[in-house]
Amino acid sequence: MTTALERAIALCDRAAEILDGTSHSAEVRAVRLRAQGPLRVALAGRVKAGKSTLLNALVGERLAATDAGECTHIVTWYVGGASYDAEAVLLDGSRTALPFRRVDGAMSIDLGPLDADQVSRIEVTWPSASLQQVTLIDTPGLASLDDRNSLRTREFLAMGEDRPSDADAVIYLMRHLHRTDGEFLGAFLDRSVAASSPVNAVAVLARADEIGACRLDAMTSASLIAARYQADPAVRALCTHVTPMAGLLAETGLTLREDEAAALRLLVTTSAAELDRMLLSADGFCAPSFSDLTVELRRALLSRLGLYGLRLLVEEMKAGRATSAPEMSRTLVAASGLAGLRTLIEQRFLPRAQTLKARSALAALRDIARSLVSEDAAKANMLDAEVERVESAIADFAELRAAHLVLSGEVVLTMEETSEVERVTAPGATDDVRVDVPVGSSADQRRVAALGAVARWRTRGSDPLNDTAVTEVCDTMARAFEAVYMRSL
Repeated sequence: MTTALERAIALCDRAAEILDGTSHSAEVRAVRLRAQGPLRVALAGRVKAGKSTLLNALVGERLAATDAGECTHIVTWYVGGASYDAEAVLLDGSRTALPFRRVDGAMSIDLGPLDADQVSRIEVTWPSASLQQVTLIDTPGLASLDDRNSLRTREFLAMGEDRPSDADAVIYLMRHLHRTDGEFLGAFLDRSVAASSPVNAVAVLARADEIGACRLDAMTSASLIAARYQADPAVRALCTHVTPMAGLLAETGLTLREDEAAALRLLVTTSAAELDRMLLSADGFCAPSFSDLTVELRRALLSRLGLYGLRLLVEEMKAGRATSAPEMSRTLVAASGLAGLRTLIEQRFLPRAQTLKARSALAALRDIARSLVSEDAAKANMLDAEVERVESAIADFAELRAAHLVLSGEVVLTMEETSEVERVTAPGATDDVRVDVPVGSSADQRRVAALGAVARWRTRGSDPLNDTAVTEVCDTMARAFEAVYMRSL
C-alpha cells in the first residue's frame, strides 16, 4: 500500500513537471528533498526557558550554546551527518562556512564578519545517532527584550502567517503556563491542520528541578503540576502532552567528567553541619569560608548541576548509591525526566513522521501554487487541484485532521467520544486498540466491535443539528472503523 509520504513525493515529481520552466521549480525540488529527510522538530519557548540545554540533553553532547552569545539569537539547525561542520545560510540562500571550536567542553561558533541580521539560519552538521531520525532546531527566545530575536522565531514557525512552518513538530518549553506561553501556542496553532496542530506539539515544564526552591521533591512536584496542566482542557487544546524536564541534570549527566566526579567526592568529605549550611543556597555554596574545594570549583559545579543536582548527588553519595562518575551520571539522567520526553518523541512524533512530513510537503506545494497565481494562473490551479486530490485520498490526513479538530476544541464531543477519537488516531494504534478489545482478540471480536462503532458514529454524524466539522469527524471515525472491519475479514 502506498504511504502518505510516497504519495507526497510522487506529487512533488508531478509538480516539477507542471512548474517546469517557471521560477518555482527550484522550490519544488527543495520540498521533495525536505520530505525525504529527517523529521524537523523545533524547540521554542520564552527567554531562559532552557531550550539549548534541552537540545544538548537530547543529543547527548554540549552542542548548542547556552550563554547569551550572538549565535543564540539565530535559528540554528542541528543535522545528522558524516562529518563535523557549521554553515551560515544567508538571507539570499548562499552559504558560508563558519569556524567553530570547543570551549570548556561546549561548542562555540564564530560568525566572523557576518552580522546576525544577514543570517537566515545556522546549520550544524554532527555525526550523532540522535540526529539521524530527527533534525533538532534551536530557536531564539520569545518575549525577548530585543524583539528581533522573537521575530526570527515567529518567522521560522510562520506564526500569524498564511504559509507553512519550516518545522514538522514543536516542543514548547515553559517554566509555568505564563500568559505569553498560551498566546504563543495559540498563534502557532491558529491555522488549518495543514500547517500546525495540537497533534504535533508537546509542552515541557522546563527547569523543573527549580520548583519549590530546589527541594529534593522538586521533580515529584513538577510531575503533579504537569499532570494538572495536561488535564486542563485549555492546555489540551494547544498540545497533546505536558512533561516535566530538568534539562541541566540531563545535559550534565550525559557529559559528566571524571574530574567533576572527583570534586564532588571531595565535597562530601566536608563536615555534615558545614555541608548542610552550604546547600541552603547558591550564595552559601560559593561562600569563601566553606569547604576545602576552591570557590572556582564550587561555582563550576553549581553551573553544571544547579542546587537541586548538588543536593541530589550529595544525598546519593552519602547513602553510597552514587560514588563513581557513571553512577552519578545515571542518577542525574534518571532524575531529569529525559526518558519521559524521549518516550514522547518516540511515541508521538516518530510513528507519525512520514505523515507529518507528507503533510508539510503538501502544505508547501499549496503555498507554491498560491504564489504562482500572478505568474501563471492555469498552472497554479492545476497544482492546487493535484494537492487537493492527493490530500483527500490519504486516510492518515483525515484522521490527523479529526484529531486536530477535537483536540483544538473546534469540535466539541462528549468525554467518551473524545477519548475514542484520541485512541483511534493515536500514532501506531493497533486494530485491537482502535476498537477497544483485549490485545490478541479474535477477528470475530474485532469485526463485532468495529461494526458497533461504525453504527454509533454514523448515527452521531446524521444528526441534522451537527455543523460540518462535527459531521466530518464522525465520518472519519466511521471510515476508520470500517477499515478495521475490512482488515478483520
